[in-house]
Amino acid sequence: MNRISIIREKLKRNELCFGTHCSTTDADFYEMCGLLGYDYIWIDNEHAGMTQPMIKNAIIATNAGGCCAIVRVPDHDMAHVKPIIECGPDGVIFPMVNTAEEARHCVSICTYPPKGTRGFGPLRAIDYGMKSFDEYVATVDDSFLKLMQCEHVEAVKNLDEILEVPGVDGIICGPMDLSASAGRLGKFHEPEVKALMQTIIDKCKAHKKPFGLSYGLLDMELMKFWVEQGASFFSLGTPQDYFREMSKDVIKVARATEAGRK
Repeated sequence: MNRISIIREKLKRNELCFGTHCSTTDADFYEMCGLLGYDYIWIDNEHAGMTQPMIKNAIIATNAGGCCAIVRVPDHDMAHVKPIIECGPDGVIFPMVNTAEEARHCVSICTYPPKGTRGFGPLRAIDYGMKSFDEYVATVDDSFLKLMQCEHVEAVKNLDEILEVPGVDGIICGPMDLSASAGRLGKFHEPEVKALMQTIIDKCKAHKKPFGLSYGLLDMELMKFWVEQGASFFSLGTPQDYFREMSKDVIKVARATEAGRK
């Protein structure tokens, strides 16, 4: 069973797919994450400004470590998305999808005609030509996930229509921008923001669509809320976050040990 099939099987069984975020140039981090046991790596090209070679190397290294490579693209522009999907990621995340029309456009640029508008030119996605054309075309629509981010109050209002768009494989909440759109930037645990999150969860459950959350910092309370609600995806932290938090603990122990010897 290939990587994306493992993820899809976990989604069918309502199991959690747990990941982390990375946008470093160092391929070691991506490969190591797979060896550590993450289900997927969220390769972030929305905020990090990664180059095409960086993204391709990140996908290859992530897969080498044994887990799925899911790339967040910078926007909904075909010119920016097409080179990424030709690298054969296991999923693509579209930021700030606020309407069903935007969701249809995002799915379309990932889908070959006549169903979509994707231009043909697969590179790594067709195993560098070692996979037969017929096999590739027959399986391409299921070969990677198409995930939409719900991170604005407008998206929450339109979520029922977004979830009905064929080809939308799941919804990922972006809590920081969602809270900002409600005028409560970073106030994830306040009732108004919690209510928006609950609405996302309830609507996804009603449509029987996978859902989850992505958060760059280490908020265990937020993770607990979403996982207990049945989240299919949860992405937490970055290499910088883990280095920072472990460094704090190590330095604290070192200083305490030093003080004890005096």
